[in-house]
Amino acid sequence: MIALLKTAERTSHTSFINNYVFQRHVFAYKAIPLEHVAGRHVLELGSGEGYGIQLLSRYSASYLALDKHKPFAEFLPVNASFEQCDLPDLSRIPDNTFDTIVCFQVIEHIKDDHTLLREARRVLKPGGTMFLTTPNRLTSLTRNPFHVREYLPAEMKALIRTHFAISEVQGIYGNDRVMSYYQENKKSVEAITRFDILNLQYRLPAVLLRGPYTLMNNINRWLLVKKMADVTVNIEHKDFFRQDLQDDCLDYFVTAVKEQ
Repeated sequence: MIALLKTAERTSHTSFINNYVFQRHVFAYKAIPLEHVAGRHVLELGSGEGYGIQLLSRYSASYLALDKHKPFAEFLPVNASFEQCDLPDLSRIPDNTFDTIVCFQVIEHIKDDHTLLREARRVLKPGGTMFLTTPNRLTSLTRNPFHVREYLPAEMKALIRTHFAISEVQGIYGNDRVMSYYQENKKSVEAITRFDILNLQYRLPAVLLRGPYTLMNNINRWLLVKKMADVTVNIEHKDFFRQDLQDDCLDYFVTAVKEQ
């Protein structure tokens, strides 16, 4: 039951009720072409529980993970390091330092998103690549009070193009197993939010909603496990895929290159 009190914003493999979200995150790491990691100097902005470090640093020349909180992992590979950091401040990092930047499910938490992208571009080497994911506002099921904002497809493309002349925004989608879970989740959320007749989820300050949101979100996931355990527990990162951007994607997958 402790899992019901943990924020869904820092998801790991330790709680099976969050398997759908965890596998959705793992897919993004797996989707990075290996040539952008192997033998490269990699920076991760917002490392969360640290499973990205474990997935990618084994291939890299060096791996620096930044986050406000220390990662869940009890140990780091010899070529990896962690520093506490309040993003988007990267002032301690020199220009043109990293070959690759990973920024997954982070930008929606950052008030000054333009500064985050401007700083990411600054610390990338010429020809370096940033990989970024963030939720699609059109497929989010309710307001997430941990997010400063979420983006519409056109907004995401415009934001990235402001800072990177060379970029591509794709969508992350799920197969039938994933979408079966998504649709059941959507019905459950709608059943809960129909009682919000005053639309308080959008009117109250975010700080007042975080506790109730976390509790109700995880209770809902727990009930989904009981209702469709085989689907929930058996979702794998291979059940997600990326392709051309459409309105019904779950997340955006951004590839942005700093020009030579």
